[in-house]
Amino acid sequence: MTPLKKFARTVACWAVFAVLAACGPPSDPAADSPADRQTGQLTIASNPAGTHTFTVAGGLARILQEERGVRATIRPFSGSSVYLPMLQRGEIALGLNTGIDSYVAYRGLPPYQDAMPNLRLLGMMFPLRIMYMVRADSGLRAIEDLRGKRVVVVFRANAALEQLHLGILATGGLTVDDVEPMTVAGLPEAMRMLTEGRADAVPTGLNTALSLQVDSTLPGGIRYLTMGQDEARLAETMPGVRIVTALPDATTPGVEGPTRVSWVADFLNTGTHTTDDEAYRIIKTIHENWEELRRDYVQMRTTTAEAVVPADNLHPYHPGAVRYFREAGLWTEAHEANQASVLNN
Repeated sequence: MTPLKKFARTVACWAVFAVLAACGPPSDPAADSPADRQTGQLTIASNPAGTHTFTVAGGLARILQEERGVRATIRPFSGSSVYLPMLQRGEIALGLNTGIDSYVAYRGLPPYQDAMPNLRLLGMMFPLRIMYMVRADSGLRAIEDLRGKRVVVVFRANAALEQLHLGILATGGLTVDDVEPMTVAGLPEAMRMLTEGRADAVPTGLNTALSLQVDSTLPGGIRYLTMGQDEARLAETMPGVRIVTALPDATTPGVEGPTRVSWVADFLNTGTHTTDDEAYRIIKTIHENWEELRRDYVQMRTTTAEAVVPADNLHPYHPGAVRYFREAGLWTEAHEANQASVLNN
């Protein structure tokens, strides 16, 4: 086994172990009501173990427990499409969601049948770099190479990401008619299919514990494809998504050279059921300990304290978060205008 493979396997194992240790006891579904949260319970919903959201949720739970003395626990789900409606109904306190999922849920766009107007933003936690991953020995290198291939397009547990995946395919001039589209329950199933040779390409975040595990399992490792030549098609398909260049480094298997991938913000959300004071305390605690979180969690390392409060989000901030960011001197006229726009449109 190469040094990179050993490193990847070690990171994958220790990332999951560290997060499980930080989570504390499993959350009690009966303790997810607003009344129970007032007694000190905070549940943070995330995607499954092995994903960036699960790891970051562990870091947030640890900080909230250590600094506020509350019982903060992670409640992993198969995907954010499952727990966004629970945030809307006030059944859970907090959830980590992509900007895509937050936007379409708040507006009631497909795959959601109804708008979720109770959804509120606390802050941006980290960026997700998402691209199609293939076996390194497949010979596939760019999105255009996926024509006729078995391509995972739909995650039932993260249904809103379908539009992102279609947008990525569109940069290579492809539609679902040009590939053999596949639907899976969630990312773990997709990874198994790639490992077992039942899928040719899977969309996933760079450097997730699951992708590191797949890289250490496959004899030739993994490769991330680079965006197709018509990059403008992605922005046309999905608001709030950027394209960035991922560069090779010792800790990122699958990036063999400058690779163009999508960039999506991942937000910490709550709902209108959370009181202004509670929302204020949560984001204040997280933001005042931001440098520690950046040091301890590689997923958060590129997000500065100022970047926690973007002014181009597509769903509204919680009033408690607005209050804190004003006090911290981070709330600007651009934020005020954007907040008014998303609330009134």
